[in-house]
Amino acid sequence: MNVIVILIVIIVLALVLYGASYFLKKKHYHKIDELENRKLSLTEIPVIDEINKLKKLQLTGQTEKSFKEWEKVWRNIATVHFPDIENYLFDAEQATDRMKLVKAQQAEDAATKLMDDTQVSIDKVQAALKKLIQSEEENRLEIKKTQEIYQNIRKKLLTQSFSFGGALENLERRLTYLELDFTKFSELTTSGDHIEAREVLERVATDTAELDRVVGLVPTLLKTLTVDVVDQVTELKEGHAQLLAENFVFLDNDIPAEIKTIEENSEAAKSLTETCEVDEAKKMVQDIETNIDKLYDLMQDEIDAKAFVNDQQKMFEDYLTHVIGNNRKLLIEIDRVAQSYTLNHDELEAAKGIETELDTLKTSFDNFMEDSKNNQVVYSVLADFFEETGDKLTEIEEKQQSINSGLLHLRKDEMEARKKLDEYEFEMRAMKRYVEKQHLPGLPEEYLDLFFSTTKRIEELAQQLNKLKVDMKEISRLCFMCQDDVTLAKEKTEEIVDSALLTEYMMQYANRYRHSNESIADAIDSTLRLFNKDYRYQEALETISTALELVEAGAYKKVEDNYYADKKINQ
Repeated sequence: MNVIVILIVIIVLALVLYGASYFLKKKHYHKIDELENRKLSLTEIPVIDEINKLKKLQLTGQTEKSFKEWEKVWRNIATVHFPDIENYLFDAEQATDRMKLVKAQQAEDAATKLMDDTQVSIDKVQAALKKLIQSEEENRLEIKKTQEIYQNIRKKLLTQSFSFGGALENLERRLTYLELDFTKFSELTTSGDHIEAREVLERVATDTAELDRVVGLVPTLLKTLTVDVVDQVTELKEGHAQLLAENFVFLDNDIPAEIKTIEENSEAAKSLTETCEVDEAKKMVQDIETNIDKLYDLMQDEIDAKAFVNDQQKMFEDYLTHVIGNNRKLLIEIDRVAQSYTLNHDELEAAKGIETELDTLKTSFDNFMEDSKNNQVVYSVLADFFEETGDKLTEIEEKQQSINSGLLHLRKDEMEARKKLDEYEFEMRAMKRYVEKQHLPGLPEEYLDLFFSTTKRIEELAQQLNKLKVDMKEISRLCFMCQDDVTLAKEKTEEIVDSALLTEYMMQYANRYRHSNESIADAIDSTLRLFNKDYRYQEALETISTALELVEAGAYKKVEDNYYADKKINQ
């Protein structure tokens, strides 16, 4: 029995091993087939066709050297890499047949790595060969484009030679140098050295583009310098001479010297243009044009300034005279008002300061007018004086109006203060009659002090208003104080009268409990003493109302409501 089991186990293991070996061998054969197909793909890349095409071009120089280097790389791939790959695949297949699967895997990995490296090398070779093939076509297209520019330059120099002036010889010399480079390019291309031909072509293209730029600038610069600038300088000279004849004066500007500098710079720029130093010449021309514009602007400013002065002179003079006249009137008004009022805002000093400022402006104006008569005035300076002084005169006039307005308000403020004085006196008399009407036994000392101090303050206000020279600043201060005092006196008067009358109401109400409640009787006695002897009406009210509340809750509120209801009816 045991022998049978062992045999079965051996058979099963044998079957498993056979199955596993079959599966692994099949996997390796499949991998080898894939690698074989990849190898065939590499060998079928048409690198040799491109090599043969380049051989027919009869390359020389740098191009030939580059071609040979890449051809050598390809030969190495074809004679070394491909056979090595084939050997690795053969070894892998042999090892798989013999079940040496580890060795088979190593051979497969080696073949894979070598094919990866070979693919990279082939890609580089192909790219380099294509570049060599394309270099001829690219050079041909680029040289055609450059030659078109060159021919256009030559045509311009032949047909428009007059517009290049002294620069023509220099430009033709540079054109000759380009011809030599074109010849060299043709020789290199014919000989098959397309790489070195490319280097020459790049230089020729750059030089041609630069020459084309210079050829485009030279006529414009020369026209500007020999025609436009010359015409403008002539116009500046004639214009300046005419302005001098019309008695114009220019401030700190030597126009003839500046014109001479422009002429000298123009000649220098022309020389730079003729030597084809166009960038420096262009910058000089820009500076020349800027300086010409400045001179035009300078002369135009004086022309415009004269027109402005002629138009504004009468108006300005009238305005100055008007403001000076106003200041004289203001000083007279200040003197008149100062006889009746104390001036607290330095009105006189301000008006005198304005007078001094106006005298200075008048002197400057008179000097300008004298210079104008003698043909010595710079109109732009005079125009600035008119504008700046006009603004100053406006500010001065506003100050004058502010001072004058303050003077006018003094009388108005005085009348307002007198009106308030009458109101204060009336209110104090009314308070006195109101208190007397209540027939109170007397008044608290502090109330009398307040009443009499308020009366005294009002009398002080009246005295200030009756002075020969009224100080409105002091009057305003007293008015504010009187207003506060009268308001407080009215409040205290109402408080005393209300307390006194309400106390009487409370005692009348409390009399109903006087004979039945001893505390009420005592409270009434205390209240009468505070009321009739001490005149402390608020304490009297508190005394009787407190006692009454203890006997009859809510009695104080009831009596108070009745009092204010009666007061409202009697008002």
